[in-house]
This record gives sequence, structure tokens and C-alpha cells, in this order.
Amino acid sequence: MKNGFINTVFCLSLSLASCSGFLDEVPLSNVTDKNYYTTESDAEGAVNAIYEAVGIGSVGFWYGTGNGNTPYGGLFSNDYWLAQELMSDNAIHDDWRYAGFDTFSLPETDGQVKTLWFNFFRAINTANIAIDKIPAINMDPDKRNHLVGEACFWRGLLYAEMVKLWGDVPLRQLPSESVDPLFNVERTDQLTVLNACFEDFEFAIDNLLDNYRTGYGRANSLIANAVAAKASLIKATRTHAAEDYQAAADYAYEIIKTGKYDLYPDYGDNFVISKEHGIESILSINYGINDTWKSQFNVSLLPSEIRKNSPGGSEGPDNANSWVAPTKDLYMSFAEGDLRRDITIMKDFTYSDGSVYVFEGNAKYPYYYTKYWDRVAEPDGKNSDQNYPFMRYSEVLLIYAEALNEVHQGPTTEAYQAINKVRDRAFKDNGSGAHDLKDLDYTGFRKAILDERRWELALEGSRWFDLVRLSTDFAQTIKRVKPSAYPEEKHKLFPIPQYERLLNKKITQNDGY
Repeated sequence: MKNGFINTVFCLSLSLASCSGFLDEVPLSNVTDKNYYTTESDAEGAVNAIYEAVGIGSVGFWYGTGNGNTPYGGLFSNDYWLAQELMSDNAIHDDWRYAGFDTFSLPETDGQVKTLWFNFFRAINTANIAIDKIPAINMDPDKRNHLVGEACFWRGLLYAEMVKLWGDVPLRQLPSESVDPLFNVERTDQLTVLNACFEDFEFAIDNLLDNYRTGYGRANSLIANAVAAKASLIKATRTHAAEDYQAAADYAYEIIKTGKYDLYPDYGDNFVISKEHGIESILSINYGINDTWKSQFNVSLLPSEIRKNSPGGSEGPDNANSWVAPTKDLYMSFAEGDLRRDITIMKDFTYSDGSVYVFEGNAKYPYYYTKYWDRVAEPDGKNSDQNYPFMRYSEVLLIYAEALNEVHQGPTTEAYQAINKVRDRAFKDNGSGAHDLKDLDYTGFRKAILDERRWELALEGSRWFDLVRLSTDFAQTIKRVKPSAYPEEKHKLFPIPQYERLLNKKITQNDGY
């Protein structure tokens, strides 16, 4: 398996990732691969390559962003979650690459949007290769279907996320051949794309085995149900149909009823490296399984001022750039006693000699994100083994609560139980019910879900779409916190990269760009 994995990644890195000449000639969504697979090892390698493309154990490919060549660890490495937090009231920037997201002056030529688009299609095409090639391989049929199911799971997830970001996108379910003009096609209606996603999820749910290729962020049937629940909210946001909200509730309940997942007793346990892949982790993007590429949370989020002002200049994060910081509004929005606030955000730092460095007045920002910094495992705060939590069990509970409220036009007993389980952990109520929600109408509970997701999932890449989906006034909610930003209705979708449209004349632009 190892040799097949390495060979596949090497071939993909040559054919999909690298030189500027390739990118100058071919639309980013028209990446290609011409490998053919004949053995079980080849099949496993084809699926492993998908995990490389999304960032799990990434080998750190280099590719152009439109602003020069940038090292990038895979789809979920940085831009995916940073962009969606900056395009909200949760985060502000101090790096020119992310200015367009923060200020909502997002041009269609933005290099980070281009990189996202490219990496989505690169990963989708890698999944298409596996789905196309594996069925012809002579191997154990159950394992073969499992491997196809893994690839289908990822293709469904990736396309659902693309619909969330861009709306209509080209639906391609076979490996792209860059020389074939038939792939110069228009965008596909987003509901058609989403329906294809659910076909992929259902195949994955039916065929993923419990005793083959388990652990370390790999897909299984329960994970596929959870991601399908997340995708159902994307579809429901477009259709506003009760049946789509019911689907979200049904998929979420498939996980809840098993009892195989639960909340950690302490919220901070989710971000302790030794406890990754624990009882609350639904799907994590792995960065600690090799030394080639680490996650960039600490580099992106932590301030250099801690080390600069430490006794002896040796305590605190090294190689910290504080490109992204929390808004004061986010910090102040937490209720008194909510333990998530000080796990998510820090306003000062205590050194080993007991002295305290207060950020306000001494650093670029008065607050910094500390959520992903495991100070025990990684006191220097450099490139990190910290995983990106694409989905945790707490989000399954909140999806379930939200969906039930939408279906019944008001919260049910089960909806209250789900959201209050999350709140009980946040306030350490231990079942006392001191902070439980009750007696809310449909609108009040909807607002409570929006708020709870903000506190529970801060900096996990959910806030922008939560505001798109649940806020009564998307633009004004952000404008209140960022008066110099220019959010508009058009920002409920990202722009289609101009670079892609120059190469593919049939790709249209989203309204307003």
C-alpha cells in the first residue's frame, strides 16, 4: 500500500499541482490524470491521494495563487476556514492576501479565491479518478466498494462545499482531460449538483465498512451521515423546503441514536493534540501524521509580541504572524461564565515568572485566537500537529436542533435537549439546567442557534454561512462590527475566479461581481 500511495501522489503532483506553464494553459477545474490502476494497492493509493489533496498528511504542493507561488498544504490548510471567518463579524485581518475577505472588497481576480477554486477541483478530480478506475480492479468486492465509497464521500462533501461558496458550479463526475474541449462547459444548476452529492453520500453510507481503513480522519458510514446532514442545510438554504430540513434532522439523528459520539467533558479537550480523534471528533483534517506539512494555525493566529516581550525573549510562540485576530464583538458576545471564551480567545499571557503581558495597548490587537494552540504539546507555537476540525459532534447536535425548529416552525423537546447539551458543557452546569434555553418561539430559537454556533464553532469556518443562512440582515450584522467593510447581498456567494472565466468562456459570473 505504501508504494502505491507514494507513486500515486508523485504522479498527481506532476500532473495536477505544479508548474506555471500548466496553469497558464488549462482552466484550474480541468486538471487531468491519465494513470490506470490494476491492483488493490493502486486502488488504495488512488483514494489516499484524495486525502492528500484535501490536506490530510499533505506533502505540501506548490502552486500559483495569482499573487506569486505560495506553498499550500491542501484545500483545508488555511484559506478555506480563514476566508469564511473573515467574511463575518468574527475576525479581522493583518495580511494583504486576506484583505478582500475582511473588507468585502472581494474582486473576481482575488488570488485566494482562485486558489480555493483550484484546490476544490483538484481534489474533486482526484476523487473522480478513484471512482472511475477502481471498479475495474480485480479485488475483494466489499473492499472495492468501500474504496469507491470513500471517494464518493469526499466528492459529495467537496461539491456541497463548492455550492455553499459559489452556487452553480460545473458538475464533473469523470476525470477531466485538459485537451478535450468538451470539458469547456457551463456551470450546473446548484440543486442538480447537490442531488449528485446526496447520491454520493448514500453510496458511501451503504458501502463503507466498519473494519477496513478505519481511524485517522477516514470516512465511515456515520461520518457520511454527519456530512450529509451538513450538506442538507446547504440545500435547505436554497430551497427553504421542510423536506430538506427534515433530511438534515434525519441524517443527524443517525449519529445521535448510536451513542458512539459524545461531547468531551471539557470544551478545550477538542484542541488538545493528544486527544484528537476522540469521542467528539466526527471528521478532522490530519496534519500530525507526517513531518512534511504541518497545520498553520499558530503561524496565522498567534502574536509575535508574546515572545518579543518575554523574560529572556524565549517564551511564547515563535514564527507567529497574527494574520487573523478575533473581533472585540466576538469576545464581548460570550455570556459571563461561558468557558469557551477564554479557550477560544486570549487577552493576555502569563509568563513562567508570573508576570502578565496584556495585549491591549501593547500589541497589534487587544485579543488573539488561542483555540488551536496546545501550549503543553507545542509551547513554541510553530507549525503544528493540530488538526482542523471540519466537523465535531457538537455541530451534529446543533444541526439537529436547527433542523427540527425549521420543520416544526418552533423548537421541539428534542431540539431543546440538543442545544442545551452543548450549553451545559459550555457553562459546566452538570445537568443543573441553569443556562438551559426554554420558552422560545421559532424566531427566538433560530437566533439562539445562530449565537450558539458562533460561540461553539468560532474559527472553525462556519460563521459566514451561518450568517447567510440564519441572520435576518446579513450585511448589517457585519457592518455593525466592521464599519469600514462593504458587505452586500452579492457576498452571500464568492466570485467565480476571473482566471477561470478567461480560460473557459462558458463559465458565467455570480450576480454583482
